[in-house]
Amino acid sequence: MALRALLFGPSLVARDDAAAATAALVDALDAELRAVLALLPQVYDGATEPCLQAILEFKRILALPRDADGIVCRRAALLFALAREPEIAARFDEPLARDLHDRVLPLLLPRFLRNSCQAPDAFVAGALVMAELWPAEHVGNWPREA
Repeated sequence: MALRALLFGPSLVARDDAAAATAALVDALDAELRAVLALLPQVYDGATEPCLQAILEFKRILALPRDADGIVCRRAALLFALAREPEIAARFDEPLARDLHDRVLPLLLPRFLRNSCQAPDAFVAGALVMAELWPAEHVGNWPREA
C-alpha cells in the first residue's frame, strides 16, 4: 500500500464497507511496522538495551486495538520511523515520503518527543496538514540548503 493510503486512509468514495476498509488499513500498517521491527536489529546492534526497548515498543504498538486510537498510534510510529530511518523513506519511493522525511518531520518530531509522544493524533495531523497544504514550502530551516 502506498504511503498516502497508509496515512490518509481510503478515499471517501472508496469506503463502501467501512469495517473492511479499516481492517485492510490496519493490516497494511501492521505489515509496515513489522518491516520496521525487522529492520531495527539490522541497523542497530540488536543486543543493546536501546534496540531491545525499541523492539518492545513496536511490539506494543502492534498489539494495540484495531480502533481509531490504535490507527493513530500506528501512523505516528510509522512517521517516527520514516523520520529516523532513511531506509524507511527509501522503501516508499514517492514524493510524499521524501517531503515528510526531508522537510516536515524534522520540524515536528522534536516537539513530539519533547512532549513524551503524548499526542500522536496531533503529530500525525500536523504532518499531514503541512505535507498537503504547504508542499515545498520552506519552514524553519528545513530543508537545509546544501
